[in-house]
Amino acid sequence: MDPERPSEQGRAADGAVLAVLTVLTALLGALFPFPVWLVAPVPVAVLAYRHGYGLSVGTAALAVLLVGWVEQQVFAVLAQVLPAAQLRYSLLGVMMGPVTLGLMGLVIGGAWREGISAGRTLWMTVAAAVLPGAALWLWVRLVYGVDLLTVFMDNWLLLARTLMEQAARNAPGAEILTDWRVIIAEAERTFPLVKPLVPGTAVAAASCVAAVNMALARAFLVRLGDDPPWFPPFAQWRFPWPMALGFIAGHGLLLAGSAAGRSGLIIAGENLRVMFYLLFTVQGLAVGWHLLGRRVPPPLRALALGLVVILAPAVVAWTGVLDTWFNFRRFPPQD
Repeated sequence: MDPERPSEQGRAADGAVLAVLTVLTALLGALFPFPVWLVAPVPVAVLAYRHGYGLSVGTAALAVLLVGWVEQQVFAVLAQVLPAAQLRYSLLGVMMGPVTLGLMGLVIGGAWREGISAGRTLWMTVAAAVLPGAALWLWVRLVYGVDLLTVFMDNWLLLARTLMEQAARNAPGAEILTDWRVIIAEAERTFPLVKPLVPGTAVAAASCVAAVNMALARAFLVRLGDDPPWFPPFAQWRFPWPMALGFIAGHGLLLAGSAAGRSGLIIAGENLRVMFYLLFTVQGLAVGWHLLGRRVPPPLRALALGLVVILAPAVVAWTGVLDTWFNFRRFPPQD
C-alpha cells in the first residue's frame, strides 16, 4: 500500500533532503553515539516509507560506509593503547551498531509502506534490533572462540586504566582519580553478574528503542501529511495471551532453579522475566488508564499510575498478565 506522493520535483527534493539527513545523523552518531544513534532509524524509516527501498537502502549503505571510515580513524588512535586483535573485534562489534539501526529504519518504513499494522511492525523492528547483533556474537564465538561482550568490557577497562594513569601523572592528588578507581572496580565486580542477563535486557531495551523510533517516525510523517498505521488508544492495549506464558515460565524457571541449585535455570528464568516484565507492566498501566476513566484528568492518571509503578511494580505487571485471560476492560471506566 503506497502512500500518496508529491509531484516529481517535490518528491526528488524531499528524497534528497531525507537522504542527506540520514547520512548526517549517522555521521553525528559516530561521534556522539548517545543519544544520537538512539533516534538514527527515524530518517531512514521516513525515507523508506515515502520513497521505497531503492533510495533508502542505498542511502543506508552509504551512511554505514561513511561511519565505518570515521570509526576506523577513531580506532587508529586507540591502537596505541589497545591490542590489535582486541581492537579488530571491537571495531567489528561497533560497526554492527549503524547496520542494525539502518535495518530498523528500513523495517519500520517498509512495513508501514506495505500497510502492516503497528503491532506487527513493532515486533519486526525488535527482531531487526536484536538478531544481527546476536548472529554476530554467535559467529565470532563459534568461528574464533571469542566472546565479544568480554572483549568490549576488557577494552573499556584497559582504556579507562590508561586514561587514569595519564591523569594521575598530571594531577596525582586529584580527588576524581579516587572516584574513577571506584567506578573501574565496580565495573569489574558487576560485569560477571550482569553478563548472563544481556539477552533479556537487550530485548527489553530494543522494545523501548523500537517504540520510540516508531513514535518519532510517525510524528515526522504526520507533519509531512502521511498517515501510517498506528496503535489503538492506550486504554485498549492488550497483548496476545500466549505471551503471558513466557512471563509465567520465567518465574517458574527461577523457582525451579533456586530449588534445585541450577544456575542455568535461574539465568534462563531471569532473562524471560526481564523480557516480559516491561511488556506486561505496560499492559497493566493500560488497564489502570482504562479503569480510572474520564473522571480523572490525564495528568493525575499519569501521576497515580507512576506512583503505583514505583511502589508496587509487581502488582502492575501481574495485572497485565492476568488481564490477558480475564480482560479487566470488561469493567466500565469511571465517567
